[in-house]
Amino acid sequence: MLEYLVVALIVGVAAWYAASKYLPKSLRDRLFGKKKASSGCGSGCSSCGTCEDGPAAPLDAGGPRVIPLHRK
Repeated sequence: MLEYLVVALIVGVAAWYAASKYLPKSLRDRLFGKKKASSGCGSGCSSCGTCEDGPAAPLDAGGPRVIPLHRK
């Protein structure tokens, strides 16, 4: 009997996670409420100046980077 309760709990949590991640945004907002904006990089706060867009670092002039694989 205890095993059934544990399995039901795991399935319920998995269903909640999948619904909160993969449902359309409008339906997620209705079911789970709107999420607050997080602070930190990527939140658009511009308070620390580290997330500002700067010039991209140049790639190696030799073309795409190749990762060598060594076989034995």
